[in-house]
Amino acid sequence: MRGREIYSTLEKLRSDEHRFVKWWRKENDFLDYDLIDRFVKNAETSEEIDGLDLLTTEEMWHEVERVCGRRIALRHETKGDVVEWVHEGKNGRQTEVCVFTPETVMHIYDVETRGNPIV
Repeated sequence: MRGREIYSTLEKLRSDEHRFVKWWRKENDFLDYDLIDRFVKNAETSEEIDGLDLLTTEEMWHEVERVCGRRIALRHETKGDVVEWVHEGKNGRQTEVCVFTPETVMHIYDVETRGNPIV
């Protein structure tokens, strides 16, 4: 799948609840996740992928939970949902509390995997 075919597939599969794309290369040696809009913006027309799946925020959250384990928690508060995330920072172990958004989920995933997705 290349360029236009990728965009066409995204348009066919995407619903309002989809925020993430999981994609892999033809060689099956690489699997990655991204925000759909960022993926589309960065996709090169010459890039070839073998396939993709679209995920909701909840589905991507489950992937982040798998990667982070007990160091991450979703809290339902009166002002909205927040993520409590314990991770290594510049000054050692720290706890961050962030608003639960697709961008937050993707940021945590990227930091935790250091850009090298764990399959």
